[in-house]
Amino acid sequence: MKNYLLLIILISVLCNTKCFSQDKTFQYHYNIDLNNVEEDKLEVSLTIDSPPLSDIFQFPAIVPGTYKIYDFGRFVSNLIAYDSKGKTIEVNKLNENQYKIANITDLSKIQYIVDDTWDSSLPNKVFEPAGTNIEEEDVFVINNHGFFGYFDGMENFPFHIEVKKPSNLYGGSALTRAKGDATTDHFNVINYHRLVDNPIIYTEADTITLNVGTTKVFVSIYSPNNKLNADLVGQKLIDVLEAQKTFLKDQLPTDHYSFLIYLTDKPSVSGAMGALEHWNCSFYFLPEESPSVILPVIQEIAAHEFFHIITPLSIHSEEIANFDYMEPKMSKHLWLYEGVTEYFAGLALVQNNLIDEETYLDALRGKIITAKSTYQDDLPFTELSKKCLDEYGSEYGNVYQKGAIIGLALDLILLENSKGKYNLRDLMLELSTTYGSDRSFKDDQLFNVIDSITGVPEVKVFLEKFVDAPNTFPYTETFEKVGITYNPEEINTFATFGNIGISINDEDEIFVEDVVDMDEFGKQIGYQTGDVLLKMNNTPVTMENIGDLMNNYINHPEKFPKLKLQVRRNGKIINLKSKTLILEEKEYDVFYKEENPSKEQQFLYRQWLQK
Repeated sequence: MKNYLLLIILISVLCNTKCFSQDKTFQYHYNIDLNNVEEDKLEVSLTIDSPPLSDIFQFPAIVPGTYKIYDFGRFVSNLIAYDSKGKTIEVNKLNENQYKIANITDLSKIQYIVDDTWDSSLPNKVFEPAGTNIEEEDVFVINNHGFFGYFDGMENFPFHIEVKKPSNLYGGSALTRAKGDATTDHFNVINYHRLVDNPIIYTEADTITLNVGTTKVFVSIYSPNNKLNADLVGQKLIDVLEAQKTFLKDQLPTDHYSFLIYLTDKPSVSGAMGALEHWNCSFYFLPEESPSVILPVIQEIAAHEFFHIITPLSIHSEEIANFDYMEPKMSKHLWLYEGVTEYFAGLALVQNNLIDEETYLDALRGKIITAKSTYQDDLPFTELSKKCLDEYGSEYGNVYQKGAIIGLALDLILLENSKGKYNLRDLMLELSTTYGSDRSFKDDQLFNVIDSITGVPEVKVFLEKFVDAPNTFPYTETFEKVGITYNPEEINTFATFGNIGISINDEDEIFVEDVVDMDEFGKQIGYQTGDVLLKMNNTPVTMENIGDLMNNYINHPEKFPKLKLQVRRNGKIINLKSKTLILEEKEYDVFYKEENPSKEQQFLYRQWLQK
């Protein structure tokens, strides 16, 4: 009997502290009215029909894809809770993002004010594609995590969002409207994860819907000075998606996708511009430039963001799948999520002739230079990834530089060992099939999984040696496989022609125009102003060949032990000569295609870049 009473007392105590009956019918009912804006702020109202399972109401500290703590609760004020009789309930603010609500079992309603992030004077500026913007009667950027909170541990309950709006504004989103009319939209969302994953932009409608295979593509654009429209952008994005469809073996991994594009004629408050990826959409914040300038930028960024459907949205670790909005645990595989995505974005464009090979190779060289000059090149990428929110926050940008080169190196290893029959794209598609959006891999097991799928031991060796350890990255060896020379530095030899000024006279002859800056070699030769060049190393000098003769001499001094010149000076023929003076200079990050690549290099190059 004593034990039985003790058990009853224990249960009673626990339930009085924090134990609320679970109601499987619980739903968040949110209301927001875009017609009632005060000082770029909006009131948000949450109504609930049954008690929540937690007395902690909160806003996220971080959201997926941002890799930075923003504390969105900073932009919330005047949070008030009401009971079923309309009386206020005590609320205690615990920190920037969390509130503790007393008498939670009688909670009926929560109201609060949200300030936008784009115009905020608060420190730790929010990257605009992850933030919120409130411009009365003009445009509203509704990144849902900036407006709608949730109860601790209750991310998986459904949400109903009701938005009242001016009749002239249209809400562009990947979300499907449950119902609505000219002044009201209703959205039903399965859980908080999907709510956060689907931003909405309200503006005067400039949209287009297109099809790529079986995928419906929606484009919404805001261009304050009408420099760009959805029709023009849509056609350029179709080119990108067709290229990616081909790259992904004629099947895009979604049946619908939305591009939400905000162009601005003002400086960025955060100091950055770009985009943020989501499962079925991406949101862009870019400068409003002329179409010739901004369309290629949109294409390049869109190629990257769309490929995020593969990773991390279809291929991800448990840290990504079980995302903690308050105290996130980071995966160590940013080389996969961002690096491979960035690599694929460029590769798909060059393989489908949306950019030429020279432009692509120049971009790769630029990534190497940036990786080595701006970031810690010996920092293991797995360590960078795990600590990107704090210790290595300044190193995060390298995921788009060296991260892409890691993807390239893996691609070439797979192509080389399979004789061109299996590449990194094939591996990613297999990983996507193995896992998909609803299944995660264990962070520490990814290298073993890749080793098992590919059956190429060199891949795991590479990952362990150059991604998981601080070894010098094999840039030179990687590019040598496809007949491209990359040297961190080279000593170049060249000759000087004397550093004289030459010109053409009325008889189309080449003559020495000035010797003001003539160097020691020029003095040794003995140039004088007015000398007409007749022969150079026994070759007659003409207006047509002087450039080739000089370049050949200067760039290949080993071919010319001496420089012999025949000139006409004051009507007389004079011979000038001197031993060639060979100079040296150091050149950094040399990158060029080899003139005579081997058959193996040529084959691998074709398999790599020419689909």
